[in-house]
Amino acid sequence: MKTKTRPDIRALTRLVPASGNLVQGQSELAINPTLADAASRIIAASQNHYGPAEGLIALRRVVADKISAFNGIAIDPDGDPLELLITPGATGALIAIAQTYLRSSSALVFEPYYPYHRHILTELGGTTEVLPLQGKRLELDVDELRARCRELKNRKAFPLRAVIICTPVNPTGKVFTANELAAIAAVCQEFDLLCIADEVYEHYVVSGQPHISIAALPGMWERTITVNSFSKSWNISGWRLGYVYGDARLVSPLNKPNNVFYVCSPTPLQRALSEVLMIDPRYYADVQERFLQSSGGSRFRRLNKWDSRFSTPAPHSTCGHGFPRDSKMPCSLIRC
Repeated sequence: MKTKTRPDIRALTRLVPASGNLVQGQSELAINPTLADAASRIIAASQNHYGPAEGLIALRRVVADKISAFNGIAIDPDGDPLELLITPGATGALIAIAQTYLRSSSALVFEPYYPYHRHILTELGGTTEVLPLQGKRLELDVDELRARCRELKNRKAFPLRAVIICTPVNPTGKVFTANELAAIAAVCQEFDLLCIADEVYEHYVVSGQPHISIAALPGMWERTITVNSFSKSWNISGWRLGYVYGDARLVSPLNKPNNVFYVCSPTPLQRALSEVLMIDPRYYADVQERFLQSSGGSRFRRLNKWDSRFSTPAPHSTCGHGFPRDSKMPCSLIRC
């Protein structure tokens, strides 16, 4: 059997111009001017020192407000043990999760997948198993999911510990349906698995298929760890600000590797975001509108014209991604 080559995002990024970077999720939209002004003022005021590993309380409080407003989940930002951490991007959260829960274990990912979901586990002593999504609409085969989880759960080497679900999906833009999420939730409960939910692109859903947080489904709060980021929605990927939340029994232990690996997320940038994050109730709706206006689908029309191996997102998808039709191409390379 021919072994697939795992994509190297960093190497690929160096080969393309910034204006054509479909690899790394590099936003072409400008930073919000109010956020830029707040950061400049705070840095100039020398508020540039260490903060707590779990993040500044001012930012955690407004992030809790955001989660309540957009995900329908109540978080206590002042709680002890912790239900919410600020992390160095969603990647920092994923690293903390892998270090805490997935050493010598495995997690299931859905293909096409985001390469870091596999790379992080490999580097930290775990491994991943791949379940391909099916057909042109990338649908979940629930029976296959259940069979794979049953097969992997009790094996001696790298037993299955978690399912990683990225929705909207990086790299394809697919939004998992309510029925698919309910099926994944049922399988996680049946086999006592953690669910790691990557929701970085939640605010780029522009079709009729809504984004649903799997942590909000019955029986899932106590087994789901949700990671998210401000890199895409606020066009600040270089700031390295993200967050992770869930039941305190799952999330609070993540602060140990968060502290050891990173000490803290950038303090002045946390302060700036805390001032701005929730002041404009239309901000995320405007993000979607600006995104559609700036892209207009033209990038994907050009891709389709240039190379028939590429496809625009399916009707139930976000508009942020293109992906290859040719199964011989590594789907996980394409990210917009």
